[in-house]
Amino acid sequence: MSRILVTGANGQVGQELVNALMIQGYEVIAAGHADLDITSEAAVEGCVGETGIDAVINSAAYTAVDRAENDRTAAHLINAQGPRYLAAACQKAQIPLIHISTDYVLDTVRGEPHLETERPRASCVYGSTKLEGENFIKESGCNYLIFRISWVFGRFGRNFVKTMLRLGTEREEIAVVSDELGAPTPARAFAEALALIMGQVLQPNFKDYGIYHYCGTPFCSWSQFARDIFECADSLNLLPHAVNVRDISAREYGATAARPADSRLNTDKFSRVFGIAMPDWHDYLQETLNASA
Repeated sequence: MSRILVTGANGQVGQELVNALMIQGYEVIAAGHADLDITSEAAVEGCVGETGIDAVINSAAYTAVDRAENDRTAAHLINAQGPRYLAAACQKAQIPLIHISTDYVLDTVRGEPHLETERPRASCVYGSTKLEGENFIKESGCNYLIFRISWVFGRFGRNFVKTMLRLGTEREEIAVVSDELGAPTPARAFAEALALIMGQVLQPNFKDYGIYHYCGTPFCSWSQFARDIFECADSLNLLPHAVNVRDISAREYGATAARPADSRLNTDKFSRVFGIAMPDWHDYLQETLNASA
């Protein structure tokens, strides 16, 4: 069975990827930051060149969106230079690179879900460094799959679902942004989808490389996402009281970094090429909440 290197293996997507790939029978080299510093060109070249791997999945990222505004150097190293080194090493080894990117590279309002073919634009440091990483990969000459995902949540790590549950146990009313649209992406569903398609990607005749969008369904606002979280949490008896969600604008919330106003992603290409439907994110709330309790 093929050997796959997973970077960022301790993150919320990385942990799910390791589990899903192993279930599918792959031999997985799980590398957290302590195991492989992707910002070191020499370390990346050595790891990719000496481990006999068949593919790399890069889930390592600097994801502290607000902190990145004042920490551009670290964000650039992890989100841009790291993918650059991985892409160069994969090109040299003639193996595919699967890279996980973000909706933050599409900070435009189209009136309809974003397509992979549109010109990207980022309005914050996190988004711009992730876009740099995408561009480095495209310029490397390696065979790549870039997956842009949005609003990720799951059993591992910190995320919006766990934050809402924590705040909901402390407060009876929470103000949540209502004028930003997108779709939550269950980390486990995404990881399982990647594990399933690896069989196709590793075939010598696979040609469908490029950029893909993946997210859950249906689309919603952050405030509607919060309401559904609290409804599920209440059904699981995880809340000491009812929680009211008060709609506010992104301007009122006043985050340090600008967020995309419309993160809705068109996922038709992924479903058409790989034959996998998008998951309903509601189906993954209970396991995330139970992991938080």
